[in-house]
Amino acid sequence: MSFDERILGEEGPEGNRTRFILNLFKGNRLLDIRKYYRDKKTGEFKPKRQGINLNRDTFMELKRVLDRDEETILEWLRIGHVPEEVLRYQQAQEEAKKKNFRLVGDVEIEEINNFRDRKMFDVRHEGGKVIVELNIAHPFVQSISEEELAKMTPEEIRGLFARLLASFGRSRTLLMKSGASEPEILFEQSVFDWSEFTGEFIEKM
Repeated sequence: MSFDERILGEEGPEGNRTRFILNLFKGNRLLDIRKYYRDKKTGEFKPKRQGINLNRDTFMELKRVLDRDEETILEWLRIGHVPEEVLRYQQAQEEAKKKNFRLVGDVEIEEINNFRDRKMFDVRHEGGKVIVELNIAHPFVQSISEEELAKMTPEEIRGLFARLLASFGRSRTLLMKSGASEPEILFEQSVFDWSEFTGEFIEKM
């Protein structure tokens, strides 16, 4: 041990001992809290990588936290015990995660690889179940995959819905000007137009 180091205390077994050391490193005075192990060949304690160096500022902040929250910390460190303050915090966190809405109805999604046409989607019914078939070759459908949605911010997801509705509005406007009168033709053409317009809103990176 050099004159630049002073052990203030240590705790733990020889293979995993924690030491509290005052040391001087490159002119900096530090409190080093580090894991050590005893070398079987030399019998000396050697430092592990796990540890932290505290300068005066970080030590003073640590001291302030310990002085202020000593009881809370000691309660937390008791095995099997969670302090009331921590429980209240955890409950508040859980409350914040609760949703204000939930999905209802039996609706399933099927992703179709070889869709029969260029439409974005189709819908079929099986008993009381509604099945939405998504054409995974369509750019918009690709953009709402679970993998892509996981990368988006809430604002970007809302932007997707806005573009979906904007595309619907555009297809509706075209339909009203088409002059067609057969309902089947009207709806089918509307879906085709809607699919085309949503695709225009998506650009692959």
